[in-house]
Amino acid sequence: MNEKLTFASERTTSDPEHLQPWKVLIVDDDEEVHAITTLALRNFRFDGRPLAFLHSHSGVEGEAMMRDNPDTALCLLDVVMETDHAGLDLAETIRTQLNNTFTRIVLRTGQPGQAPEETIIADYDINDYKEKTELTRSKLHTLLYSCLRSYRDILALDRSRQGLERILSASIHLQQKTFLTDFALGILEQISAILSPDEDALYAQCEGIAAHEQAGKLTVVAGTGAYHNKVGVPVTQLLPDSVRTFIDSTKLGYHSHYMDNGYLCLYRSNELHLSMLFLKGLTPQSPIERHLLEVFCQNALTAFENLSLRTELEDSQREIVFILGDAVEHRSRETGQHLRRVSHISELIALKAGLGEQQAQLIREAAPLHDLGKIGIPDQVLNKPGPLDAEEWEIMKTHSQIGYDLLHQSEKSILRVGALIALDHHERWDGTGYPHGKQGDSISIEGRITALADVFDALTSARCYKNPWSYEETRALIERERGQQFDPALTDIVLAHFDDLIAIKNTYPD
Repeated sequence: MNEKLTFASERTTSDPEHLQPWKVLIVDDDEEVHAITTLALRNFRFDGRPLAFLHSHSGVEGEAMMRDNPDTALCLLDVVMETDHAGLDLAETIRTQLNNTFTRIVLRTGQPGQAPEETIIADYDINDYKEKTELTRSKLHTLLYSCLRSYRDILALDRSRQGLERILSASIHLQQKTFLTDFALGILEQISAILSPDEDALYAQCEGIAAHEQAGKLTVVAGTGAYHNKVGVPVTQLLPDSVRTFIDSTKLGYHSHYMDNGYLCLYRSNELHLSMLFLKGLTPQSPIERHLLEVFCQNALTAFENLSLRTELEDSQREIVFILGDAVEHRSRETGQHLRRVSHISELIALKAGLGEQQAQLIREAAPLHDLGKIGIPDQVLNKPGPLDAEEWEIMKTHSQIGYDLLHQSEKSILRVGALIALDHHERWDGTGYPHGKQGDSISIEGRITALADVFDALTSARCYKNPWSYEETRALIERERGQQFDPALTDIVLAHFDDLIAIKNTYPD
């Protein structure tokens, strides 16, 4: 593939004209030392980046300069200034008080006898110790190469650590809805940290995408740089057709491809699943880096694919739960929108009641199963247009137990919560409900919440046996049933957020 990829941004972090210079702080009370050092290094470049000199003439000034410029790469530090040990004091301050372990510190002295080199190296966290007479132009250049290379590599390791922490953090929260996006973003950041040689190559400056294909649709899961807001966008809209051709031509397994300004890595686990990483302007500089990039991307894509499949399985489980509940609603000639409304209203009540986001989400996902037991109710009872007689009402009441019996043996959290909701959503706070006459807190919180959501929506919706109630009538009934049918605390939440319930009702009309 010889075609050069074209993207929205022409600027890359590898363009020397746009790279930030390395900051070098000279701390010395001799102005001539400042002038000579600056002159000797005026044309110095490392990794294509120039130097930016900062000047201080005492230990106090040096400390202030370091506080203002914590990203200083190198500090050339005189030992004897306002005191015989001002430089040593500053070195200690940089490491202990400023907690700066990145900046490389080189002590320079014109009076070596006052600070023996062996003692300095042993007692202070410095990186080199030189007599000023040693530092010719050639040796200054050698020193700068050594120190800046060390500083660059330390920053790369720290970025690698931060990226790894993000991936590990994402892996802990497997049940969160944003898990795949967080994990994919962590992959991009980790790669940036490993390969970027530039101290200013922040994660946001790395332009790359992580994408996943399901059923032939390859869309962006996470992006950085120019792609940070492209989540959900088809890859075909971001990359040229030549890349799509390469993707389509790949067989099962791992495939990588280097381009003029980027790197593409794919993992196709089967004909319908493909995971992809594309990194713009982040090509490796050596065979070791190339090998590191390929090994990391393969391992990252394997984890990404496994997690994608797990998320897809969980999504399928949620969808099946909803379809099952929807089928029951259609059998009873009610609309599936009732399920959506009850689900979202239940989640709202749960959150306002102080339940955690995960538990509230679980209630929302399980709420569609509240009337699953109606599958065992005869049609002539379920769809009778008028009031039920005593015998028919007893049959109808069995749907709570039927739903529980169908669900409670499952080990899946959604189905177990669904079993509690099915069993308890017709129990009453005062103990006069069914099927077991539970009272107060003995009724599960999931059942108490769904009961309020179900009654609100049922009353305000048309049924084969009644016309819809007005919101005013519904609110009045809920208020009257506070402490009777409904949990008083949950009732107060519903009344306080009644407009929010109406908004959900309007969002999912029949």
